[in-house]
Amino acid sequence: MRNSDIAKIRKLDFNLLKTLSVLLEHKHISESAELLFLSQPAVSKQLTKLRSMFNDPLLVRSGNTQLLTPKAERIKPKVHSLCEQVKQLVIPDELNLREVKVTVSIMFSDYGSPHWISKLLRELHNEAPNVTIICKEWSKENIKQLIKGELNIALGPILDSNQCESIKLGVVTTSFIARKNHPLFSEHTDIPPFSNFPIIRISGSTQYQHIYSAILPDNPIMLDQASMWLALDTLKYSDAILIGPTPVMYDLAHAEEFQCMHLKQVPNIDVCMSWTSGLTNDLFYKWLIDKMIRIGNEIIS
Repeated sequence: MRNSDIAKIRKLDFNLLKTLSVLLEHKHISESAELLFLSQPAVSKQLTKLRSMFNDPLLVRSGNTQLLTPKAERIKPKVHSLCEQVKQLVIPDELNLREVKVTVSIMFSDYGSPHWISKLLRELHNEAPNVTIICKEWSKENIKQLIKGELNIALGPILDSNQCESIKLGVVTTSFIARKNHPLFSEHTDIPPFSNFPIIRISGSTQYQHIYSAILPDNPIMLDQASMWLALDTLKYSDAILIGPTPVMYDLAHAEEFQCMHLKQVPNIDVCMSWTSGLTNDLFYKWLIDKMIRIGNEIIS
């Protein structure tokens, strides 16, 4: 854009544009002044500025009425269109969830899939059916993407960064599940030590693994970074155990094959949610984050 063009734009503020739009529509100074909540002299003064700016009288008297000049007729639709566009910039959008077509990327471990994400998907199916969810595993690389705004939301520990927003929803205890006839659930006194039994680590569980490793360093690993489906299937025919947040473990133990037990020696784990800074400035993402926070609170409670 040339300097001369910038100089012309600088002279036209939105108040003048708004006045011009009303004058072109109503072709009457006093009526326009009433609609603009201005005095008649103020509108007349603005019209003088507009005439100078466009080098055209814009409105000319014909008997008891005012008529638009050919130039005014020519610019009228452009002025109205421009005013409408400016209005859309400053007036909040109305959110119609059924018309929202967006892809949302969420980072979480497999612990989040049977609880948080499955509940979210059920609600999205009913309220915002055109939203697509991309599931991302918890990793350092994906945390970087979250900070850069290339990934939207994360379920897990609060991220130590000033470049994203986080909220702590509460804390959960830790439990494990195993097959119902597992030796650890036996009432006999000669049960082998807990450290004898192999552990299954599921995909994305590295965010909690440092906690489990510090408390349970001697257990062998049977499967590492397995899918939740493979982990549960393996539990059915082995002496392996799966450790995780208590709400998730208890939910999985509802199946007839498994039983759950609390691990008192593991400290409570923070349950948090993070998202790219400024994401809630968008009406849809604000609605989505509020919904996910509600689901998270329900799970913890």
